[in-house]
Amino acid sequence: MNRRGTHILLIDDDLAVLEMVQTALSHYGMEVHAYPDAAQAMELLHNPNAPAFDMVLSDINMEGMDGFDVIHKVKATHPHLPVALMTGQASMDYAIQAMRFGASNLFMKPIALRDLVQSVFHLVDLHRDFRKADDGLRGLVNERRHFLFRSDELDIPSLMHHLTDRLVPMGFASASNIDVIAMAIHEALVNALEHGNLDLDSRLKGDLFAEEDPYAALRAKRMADPQYAGRLVEVRLAMDTERFEVEISDEGQGFDASRLSPPQPDSEMAPHCGRGLPLILLVMDEVHFNEKGNQVRLVLRRK
Repeated sequence: MNRRGTHILLIDDDLAVLEMVQTALSHYGMEVHAYPDAAQAMELLHNPNAPAFDMVLSDINMEGMDGFDVIHKVKATHPHLPVALMTGQASMDYAIQAMRFGASNLFMKPIALRDLVQSVFHLVDLHRDFRKADDGLRGLVNERRHFLFRSDELDIPSLMHHLTDRLVPMGFASASNIDVIAMAIHEALVNALEHGNLDLDSRLKGDLFAEEDPYAALRAKRMADPQYAGRLVEVRLAMDTERFEVEISDEGQGFDASRLSPPQPDSEMAPHCGRGLPLILLVMDEVHFNEKGNQVRLVLRRK
């Protein structure tokens, strides 16, 4: 869990939130460069003597330069650098606008620190993998991949590399939106493993600094239980020059997917809207579930 050598540029004019998030990320060894003023933060980003940043995390609603201005300035000079936003606004329109601007994720206030820290880990790792992309893949015209894992053998970060390394070369993503697409696929895999095969309830998640984490404790217990650890996660990837499709199946109980509907601009967002199904529905061109609700098919069409 330690992320020493990771540099995060943090921006929020709410000093209480700034200190809280800085403390949480620093707890895991990250170098957090915290600023209450976005203009000053951008000066550091463009300073040739500044460290190589792994991620920018900014509030949206700030005096002067706001979070959308931050994305614009970051992407103009650092197109591969992921930018995540934080907001107290509850409208789904904010999420849609943030994704269109190129945000890699959106976190609702009050901040759920544990989810935020885990998402930062994933974005930093994804960003480093994308920088190693092979331009020779641009000649690829079609591909099929089939993966099958026991729950206790599934390494999501490694699998993510194999599921996303073709997205930019094949034209299904760009430097400005690859992170958020990858996060959506990542959330689908986490859902299959933890909420599907391991049958874990998100409501068990505790505060980041709590002495006990019931969610993590139950996860570890079920990973050691053959009844849960032996369940399978199956992943199929199909891709050609016009369509990218990932199908993820688990052996869990499933859920009633008929209750889901695409997020509307004026709808209310849940506190954890930056993760899970809302993110998947916002990002992917098509999302299909089987009747049982234990299989999801994610589709991107070439723009």
